[in-house]
Amino acid sequence: MTCFCRVGDATLTAVLPLELDLILLGYSKETRSQSVRESSKSILAQDEKPLFTASSKYSIAASIRSLHLIRSDRTGDAFIVCGSDDGGVAIWSLRDLKLLMRFVHFVEPLSHVTRIQPQHEDAKPFGGYVLCFSSDGTIAVITLDEFQFLCLIPGSASPLTHVYYAGGADHEQIMTIYGDGSARLWDFKAREFRRAMDREKAKESLAKSSWHEFILNNQTPQLSLSLSTSANESGGPVLVCITSLALQQFVIFTATDTTAFDCVPSYVPKRSLRASSLPQLRALLSLLLTPTLSPEIDEICAGKLGVLTSCGNLDHSCSRLTAACCRSDSTNAWSVSGDASALRAAAIIAALRALSLHEALHDDCETVITFYATSLPTVVGRRYIPPDLLWLARKWFETINDVRQATKVLVDAGVARLSGEESVGLVKAWERHLPSTEGSVGDSKASSLAVFLCGYVSVEKHVFLSNDTLTNISKSIASYLHEEDSTRRLLAVELCSRGFHVWQCHVDAMATLRALFTLAVNSRKDNISVQNVGQQARQAILQIASTNTPLFMTTLTLDILSPKSLEYRKIVMQLVALLTRKKPLLLYSNLPRLMEAVVKSLDPNSTSSRDAVHDTATEIIGYVVKTFPTVDFHMATQRLAVGTCEGAFIMYDLKTATQLYILEGHKKQPTACSFSPDGRRLVTVSLEEGTVLVWKVGSSFTSFFHPGAPPRQGSAGSQPYKTLGFNSNMSIADTLEWVKFEWPSERSVRLHIRESTLTFST
Repeated sequence: MTCFCRVGDATLTAVLPLELDLILLGYSKETRSQSVRESSKSILAQDEKPLFTASSKYSIAASIRSLHLIRSDRTGDAFIVCGSDDGGVAIWSLRDLKLLMRFVHFVEPLSHVTRIQPQHEDAKPFGGYVLCFSSDGTIAVITLDEFQFLCLIPGSASPLTHVYYAGGADHEQIMTIYGDGSARLWDFKAREFRRAMDREKAKESLAKSSWHEFILNNQTPQLSLSLSTSANESGGPVLVCITSLALQQFVIFTATDTTAFDCVPSYVPKRSLRASSLPQLRALLSLLLTPTLSPEIDEICAGKLGVLTSCGNLDHSCSRLTAACCRSDSTNAWSVSGDASALRAAAIIAALRALSLHEALHDDCETVITFYATSLPTVVGRRYIPPDLLWLARKWFETINDVRQATKVLVDAGVARLSGEESVGLVKAWERHLPSTEGSVGDSKASSLAVFLCGYVSVEKHVFLSNDTLTNISKSIASYLHEEDSTRRLLAVELCSRGFHVWQCHVDAMATLRALFTLAVNSRKDNISVQNVGQQARQAILQIASTNTPLFMTTLTLDILSPKSLEYRKIVMQLVALLTRKKPLLLYSNLPRLMEAVVKSLDPNSTSSRDAVHDTATEIIGYVVKTFPTVDFHMATQRLAVGTCEGAFIMYDLKTATQLYILEGHKKQPTACSFSPDGRRLVTVSLEEGTVLVWKVGSSFTSFFHPGAPPRQGSAGSQPYKTLGFNSNMSIADTLEWVKFEWPSERSVRLHIRESTLTFST
């Protein structure tokens, strides 16, 4: 690997990864763009490629401190915005690295860059505006099409906390709010300061029209990595970690904003981490992993995953730094700060999860993930600084699924390491931000973080927390199920899936289940999104149904029989169909109650209700008959037979949605039943009892004169028409697959039990 830290007299001061094989480098004297094609592969092969793909022709008289990427929606062109140590801002074209503009208006260096696209109807088709934010809160406004400097909005002695934008036909306004509660309104189109106000007046103004907020805090995702000149000049392990740190930022950032590079010129590839090739993922991991901590893990990485760590594979120009890295940097990497540990661990796990999609590597990737999530405190020792839970919580809200899953792994491991005292302290620190806490601070971001941290800690450490605290947390989670923000709903769904056994004691458990029911079905109708709330809600429902079946089935049957609306009844019926397909054994012991509710939903006296659920009820009955041998349906007569755990079979008439009668012959749990082709016989079997019973179920005078009584079974009266014995034993799960009926004729039946077949006349 070529060492880019110093090129001639220039020292590397900023790194901006755009892809795994395209990185922009900013220097103290000039700016160059380097495209490391198959960048990680070159680390392994030590190929002799040109040092840079392109370099800027013009340098600026300052050291570059940060690099940012913006693009024009109108033209699709991408631009590099750089901040220098003298407070200057320069803009280059990404296509050819041509310097487009340069100004020095800031006292402090550039910290954030964002773009404004006017949304009002009268806006002319142009690229919009660029807002450049200085560290002291000063804002420079630039046109994106012609790169003309419009105005400078000065900062304040108090830190800038919120920035809002609103545009109209005759104005382009920005409202700035500061930490001391003051606010200012600016019209940068007219280049005028309009007025100053306090926070309350600002809220009133914001409520009157549509404003867009720009998030400007230290945790805002930043792709650019800044390096101090002194660090570069000092040498040592810091330089060896530059590319590693930059790629950690890249992994997290690209999962934060998948549209970051839309419409960038075609020579800039756009790939997600999962879409990266196997060699690229291996090479990326070679820079992220910290070898020498565990010989077993090093062997798995090298021998089974094909990941050769950067240690020992750098070229001669970095050999001195490599030696320092190999001796101590693997330990040092986990001893910097909680944020640094979290960033590296999340990037490693995200890359390993992408690599694990290759089936042959899955198990070994999981082993390495477990090591980096749980074993580092032991192998690193007392110097180890664990991933910061607050950093992980923030990243969970900012990222999409790949990195979100990585942060969850680390959060679980971090919470498990907390002592009881630490758990209580963490929850107490955040409890005041919970939305359900009386007098809670109305900061939506703080509330979200509070629900995340308190929720995950409570799932594992609830025995250390008071009932009042658990009630506040439970109510907050329940309220988030009804939030408009899909990320908050997703958080609530995940916490319900993990800790419903904790929350159900402190909130209305049925109401919480019903909220999950609605999310599970209604979200299917939404456009596919990165949040997947509907899918997660369905998984949560299956989890709750497994751990608290009585409550779940009670809620389900009550909601079928007495729904709050016809639409809601359809939702519940769709869930029954889902459960029948996904978790049939959960329904087995509750089939009689469930089928009774489904039958009653088809009441012909309620035409609108029947019409609304008819298709779904028919689907459910079809799934149940196909899945459960103890239920059978005869189409011509519209009869439905349902077996009960007590040994009885209930006969329903779907035409009238009523129960006709009960057949009581088995003394133990039945296994299967089947109607004859003409519907006049029902054969029932109990493997536990070792008995086959034949019943007459056709219409008869007895049924006419004695409603609710079963048909007369010949000379046997109410006893089964025929009884046959046999010997067999089988689990309930096996009966769903291995017990089948076959009717060669209307009065001849074959019962298949595994390889055995019983043939008899009915």
